[in-house]
Amino acid sequence: MPPRVSVLIGAYNNAGTLPRAIDSILSQSVRDLELIVVDDGSTDATAEIVRAVKDARVRYLPFDHMGISRSLNEGLRAARAPFVAIQDADDHSDPERLERQLGLLENESDIAVVGTRMREEDGSGNPLSPRTSFAAGDVTDVLMRFNPIPNSCVLMRREVVLELGGYDPRWRYAMDYDLWLRIAEHHRVVTIDEPLATRVMTGENVAARKERAQIAETIRMRARALRRRRTLRGVGGIAVAALAYATPLALKRARRRRLGQSP
Repeated sequence: MPPRVSVLIGAYNNAGTLPRAIDSILSQSVRDLELIVVDDGSTDATAEIVRAVKDARVRYLPFDHMGISRSLNEGLRAARAPFVAIQDADDHSDPERLERQLGLLENESDIAVVGTRMREEDGSGNPLSPRTSFAAGDVTDVLMRFNPIPNSCVLMRREVVLELGGYDPRWRYAMDYDLWLRIAEHHRVVTIDEPLATRVMTGENVAARKERAQIAETIRMRARALRRRRTLRGVGGIAVAALAYATPLALKRARRRRLGQSP
């Protein structure tokens, strides 16, 4: 029989944080799971770390470096469960995360994606004020304004994602946002208003290193969504993102320091 849920950990030279990420999934209250570590061409000790885990639920999928979208798509195709969760290799989840998310997906067939509120901390484990915006409940309409679901806290219906082609590798920095927008055109997307996972925010995150490029992608994603939907409903989200794009990074980072947020 297939497991109740598959969890993908996308790894690329994350040997320093991967053991904690793996342990947080194997410690879930949901025991009937498979954990697939999708290695996107790591050159560090990732392979040794995974192979040293003595748990039959763990699978290792090594690939030549192809990028996070393509490697996660390979993981989605390899997953055996009807529901697939994502866990970044530098983040970690609370033991009840999957149980709470499965409670929604297994009981409400019109829901395709479930996210959660995430704590944020720096690389030393110190808590940060949240930088990622959040909205609770049904966020299907909220998505045109911002992305309330970081990829690292999502649980989704595998069949729905595969039918829509999975993550689009043309997007380099916000491929999860594009996927949620496309899914929301056919299914409900919801969040749980509980901090069930922790996001590690450092100067090495894409949101810090490639912030302007990421915002530019989200503007194009919103524009494509409006064209697909043949509506102007949600066009205000483009204006908000354009303002964020135009705001000098130095000004934004100074404000974040005052607020105790990540860079």
